[in-house]
Amino acid sequence: MRNSIYKNRYAALLLLSVSLLGACKKDELESQDLLVFMTGEYGSYNNEIVIPFIHTPIDVSGNSVVKLAVSATREVAADVDVTLTPDTSLVAQYNKANKTNALALPASAYKIVNPKKYKIPSGKLSSDSVEIEITTPAALTNPGGYILPLTIGNIEGADRGVKISANRRTTYLFVTYAFNNVQATQVPVAGTLGARTGWVSSVSNTTAGALGPAMLDGSNTTYWRSSNSSTAAKWVIIDMASVQEIKGIRINPNYTSANENATAITVSTSQDNITWTVQGAWKGTGPATGSTAANPDLKGINFIAPVQARYFRLDITAWVSGSRVGIGELNVIK
Repeated sequence: MRNSIYKNRYAALLLLSVSLLGACKKDELESQDLLVFMTGEYGSYNNEIVIPFIHTPIDVSGNSVVKLAVSATREVAADVDVTLTPDTSLVAQYNKANKTNALALPASAYKIVNPKKYKIPSGKLSSDSVEIEITTPAALTNPGGYILPLTIGNIEGADRGVKISANRRTTYLFVTYAFNNVQATQVPVAGTLGARTGWVSSVSNTTAGALGPAMLDGSNTTYWRSSNSSTAAKWVIIDMASVQEIKGIRINPNYTSANENATAITVSTSQDNITWTVQGAWKGTGPATGSTAANPDLKGINFIAPVQARYFRLDITAWVSGSRVGIGELNVIK
């Protein structure tokens, strides 16, 4: 899940640089003017710095401190003092340009660790470090994330030729939110297997003779197998007939072809088949060499905290190889 999220984010960066930062065919920073400007992460000029946080039922992980600097297009002849100003009025412009729904980062959720005028010393290209700390990451749960625009508000110095860049004066700190309730393991958690009475399977597509109910028939020698398409979606939904508390999902591999087994799955749960919660992304490997249907290499999608659900959905996003995926048996662990 995180990979697809970041692919979408990086795809949006191009749009950001074109739409937010001005429609200039030749980059303003290539002009002969001495300009003071802001940049984004990794020294690029997209003017966005992503600050990702992963929320689990027990904690929040992520780097809460980000450091940046103000830059000049060439060495300044005399000290230049720069004032930075949070400007939340730019959040709406950011969202419009990127088709996002980020909120303004609340003032109570961050602090500028070293608030002052930031100096670009004579003969240098960049200022001393600006440090921003996200102080309450656990409270930042908007799925669309949060934006803090930091703008060059003013510059002072004896170098009379220096000016503020017209379209590179702001850095956008983008605080992202992602929820994960899936452990980083593929060994099934200990517990009792659920009774599958009344369970119903729905699948994205099938191969003849390998239909969805085969995952629930109690036999390791029958399998659901998807269609042989590299582009068609591959997913499974199981209706467990009633809401249950489950600690994880157990998968018996498909031994018709070991290459058809999933190595990445996005897991979602629901109590009503309408509102779904993405529990997280599972990563694993194909069945171990030497394992068989009679002695299977069982895979576990284990939750960090137990889940109350009637339905679970597995969106298979990667598999060993080929164009088809398959599952031998599905069960839950209680």
